[in-house]
Amino acid sequence: MLRTVALMAVLVTASADFIAPRFAMDLDQSPKQRYTPVVNYLLAKHGYENVWGPLHNFLTAVLTEEEWKETGPLWDEIFLGYPTFYQEEILAFHELIVENGHPEWTRGQMTMVQLFYEVEDACTSIVAENTNGTMFHSRNLDYGLPGLQNFTATIDFVKNGKKVSSNTMYIGYCGVLTGQHFETPNRAEWSISLDQRFYGKSVIPYEDTIKELRAGTQNVGFTLRDALYTEANFTAATKLLGAKPIPAPAYLIVGGVEKGDGVVITRDRNGTSAASGTGRGYWPIDTSNGAWYRLETNFDNWEPITDGRRKTANDGMHSIGQSGANNEGLLKVLSTPNVLNDGTTYTAQMQNDIGYYYTIAREHSAEANAKTNAEMRKTVRAKMVNLLHWFRTEYKPSKL
Repeated sequence: MLRTVALMAVLVTASADFIAPRFAMDLDQSPKQRYTPVVNYLLAKHGYENVWGPLHNFLTAVLTEEEWKETGPLWDEIFLGYPTFYQEEILAFHELIVENGHPEWTRGQMTMVQLFYEVEDACTSIVAENTNGTMFHSRNLDYGLPGLQNFTATIDFVKNGKKVSSNTMYIGYCGVLTGQHFETPNRAEWSISLDQRFYGKSVIPYEDTIKELRAGTQNVGFTLRDALYTEANFTAATKLLGAKPIPAPAYLIVGGVEKGDGVVITRDRNGTSAASGTGRGYWPIDTSNGAWYRLETNFDNWEPITDGRRKTANDGMHSIGQSGANNEGLLKVLSTPNVLNDGTTYTAQMQNDIGYYYTIAREHSAEANAKTNAEMRKTVRAKMVNLLHWFRTEYKPSKL
């Protein structure tokens, strides 16, 4: 463990990367109470112009202010479809941003922010079993949205004075894409990372996801956060996560504590994928057959490797070997170009048996950020134009 911390220190010192700030959020407090110290810290540390300001500029570049107003009924409908708990958190965060001098944010924009997962992210997740039987789980999350590193934080959710989960969060996005569940203070029972499933398409339209949300399917980030609160162990978590409807296809990478407790679940919207008959919809670690790790990026793992990240990461895992499958080894793999790339916003590491959770925010040059953000803006604008066309030609307000 000390070697892992030392390696992190070297990586952070040798680059602009930094350890993401960590906060406890008390779920017995009101949403505004638990978010206020986090928002205040990030604004004081980085300034609005380096935190949520660039994100708002991005949102008004992919839809004009007039288009945001025009589509307001759609965002209102989606917002009202969120569980009351999440509505209250979104409203509290919105109130804090406005109180800090930024009334330009609309509730519709805050609602769209809750669809971060659907905004063309890319990821690499690894779950591995060491020769000593210890399970390790690490991931990179890649996004082209601007400013994310400066509002990335490790959040420990506390209920009745006890920690229930540790999570990496983009503050303002109320869902969870990476997290770890606790039943007792110093041992996590299971962990999760979510990777988007591309289906080989360069552009995944928003309309189908919006239709699923309008039909009552819940936001996937909320689903994962709820599971990290309610599901007591690896078995219960994988059963729920393999079956519960989600609004868009995905990969769910789940780690546990016991030997063999590691799996990639390939999800269709309404359940675990048939995986073209390969049996890999539920793809567990199988050390008896030499499969001591599972690795996922954003493409179906039974298809030929065409993703450079996947090849590089697999090569890295073979290089460290099973005896090197630990926090230090997985961090090296995830820090290898092009697994670590200009879109990587953070690396998270989880070791459940000792309750270890760590997040490194990954920084890049101004030139690299500008290029990545421009590419993302072009992609998302195209998808928003399609959504706008659907709204103008097919949308009918819900009667609910």
